[in-house]
Amino acid sequence: MNVIDEQILESFRHEGFQNLTKIQKISYPVISRKQNCLLVAPTGSGKTEASLIPILSLLDSERARNIDFVQDSAIFVLYITPLRALNNDVHRRIIEYANRRNLDAQIRHGDTSRIAKQKMVKKPPHILITTPESLGIILTQEKFKAFLKHLRWVVIDEVHELIGNERGTHLTVSLERLQNLSSHDLVRIGLSATIGNLKEAANFISGTNRKCSILVDNTIRNYDIDVRYLKGSIRNAAKFVFDYLKDNKITGSVLLFTNTRDEAEYIGTTIRNQNKIPIEVHHGSLSRETREETEEKLRQGLDGIVVCTSSLELGLDIGSVELVIHYGSSKQVSKLVQRIGRSRHANYKSAKGLIIANSGDDELECLSI
Repeated sequence: MNVIDEQILESFRHEGFQNLTKIQKISYPVISRKQNCLLVAPTGSGKTEASLIPILSLLDSERARNIDFVQDSAIFVLYITPLRALNNDVHRRIIEYANRRNLDAQIRHGDTSRIAKQKMVKKPPHILITTPESLGIILTQEKFKAFLKHLRWVVIDEVHELIGNERGTHLTVSLERLQNLSSHDLVRIGLSATIGNLKEAANFISGTNRKCSILVDNTIRNYDIDVRYLKGSIRNAAKFVFDYLKDNKITGSVLLFTNTRDEAEYIGTTIRNQNKIPIEVHHGSLSRETREETEEKLRQGLDGIVVCTSSLELGLDIGSVELVIHYGSSKQVSKLVQRIGRSRHANYKSAKGLIIANSGDDELECLSI
């Protein structure tokens, strides 16, 4: 083992990772050699740390040797995530890792205040967490572009959310623009729990005519999913949910996914009116403060139901969730895996889910998925 690899392992141990997960074991040698890579592993396997701890360790080493390290006027790492809620969670974890190494990590997205954005222009962070859309805006600002000259690393989280859609197309253009701005060959790292076509995803990350290592943790996670057909209105569904939790003696935090914000509001209000049980609603139209308050309640162990949309779908750290309920078909296998996978969010624990179908066709689709 070379000095760099030993240094990275020591960095993992310093952060409390005495036993590395499979994806962490197979990825750090590749990242230490600054190769583009796609990390695919089940939810809860430490993919964020698998990418960031080696990067931070390498940056710390470069600074110690004073290699092209302009401490107060450069962004070295971009961490790109599809959802603002995910940004906030990842930021809480990254800032701790960065601060221990006297590195600065900040967040910029649609909820970031104007004052905070102005401060970043005066003194950019070493690590910037952002969304694809905010990255596109940054790349139109001359002052910010100057800070990207020393950019070395780009981490793209939840890659499956960006492949094959307009957001992904815009991101690929932004990645090429970043490469043109940087004086370094950028190292691109993609993270995902659910990817169908690995080669396509690797090409998406690396771009044309660049190599990308595909690193996969094939650990199989079991899914215990109950599909129930329920004839009736949303009011009937709300009563069924309460009775299901009572009959199965399910306590603790429960997520109830819907496909639309209107459904989330209606079901949340109906359950709240019918039963004395804590109910929270979480979706993208709510204010940042309201969303973050709900996320914090989940982390603190809310004994109740959070009715949500895709806003809580991804790898957000929301503590322990006992059950995930899905009202209606998820329409996609990967989406159902991601959402049900929010329950019992740890390796080697079966995810537990309930799907409520509200029509015959819907039931067949749910069973097929």
